[in-house]
Amino acid sequence: MGKKKEKENLAEEMADSFQRWESLMEHGGSDPFYADGTNMNLVRNHIMYYKNRMVEEYGRDYEKYPEIFYREVPPEVNENYMARAGEIKDGAAQALEYYISDPNFFYLLANKDMLTEKEAKQISLYNVLGYASGLAGAIRDGDLITMRRHAGRPEGYLESFARCATQMMKLIVHLSTKIGHKFFNFLQLFPFFRQFIFLIYSSLFGLADPIRFFIIVKPACALLPQLWA
Repeated sequence: MGKKKEKENLAEEMADSFQRWESLMEHGGSDPFYADGTNMNLVRNHIMYYKNRMVEEYGRDYEKYPEIFYREVPPEVNENYMARAGEIKDGAAQALEYYISDPNFFYLLANKDMLTEKEAKQISLYNVLGYASGLAGAIRDGDLITMRRHAGRPEGYLESFARCATQMMKLIVHLSTKIGHKFFNFLQLFPFFRQFIFLIYSSLFGLADPIRFFIIVKPACALLPQLWA
């Protein structure tokens, strides 16, 4: 019973392989790293393997061979063949347009220098920004495999921009809060600087006392370079 089932599976798997090869030829696949031609030749090898297995099983008992056995093996194709190349190029160009007009992408690009190298790696900033530059390079070089990754699902990359932008915002807010706390502590340690800030503010509106301003501001300005050195 098990032997019979195995023989039936060989015929089914061969039929599935023929169908898979035809689908790759007409519609292409979704392999992120290999061209359709590479996968078509791999499927072709599977078909030849199933044929050889049947020959081993049936020998010269030709009545046992299923009809699918007599179907001609598909031809070997160029390893770099890609189905629907025109559609992939159009989809990639559209995806790049989405990327470079995305507000999250612009935010990442505009604020990337605010993060330390460690923080940038922490949120995979350069990898995420590289999605757009990588796609632009693929379009320039005619790399259909890379283009297909973006043409098929640009939404996934847009989600990465949004996620990375949210992480960057949190880091920048945290940095701003730390700076604010340091400045507040600085004012607590040096009370006369509080008066200095007040007089600066007041002078903008003509409220400062010129004498007090001179007495407080002059020594404060002299001390600032030493404090921030």
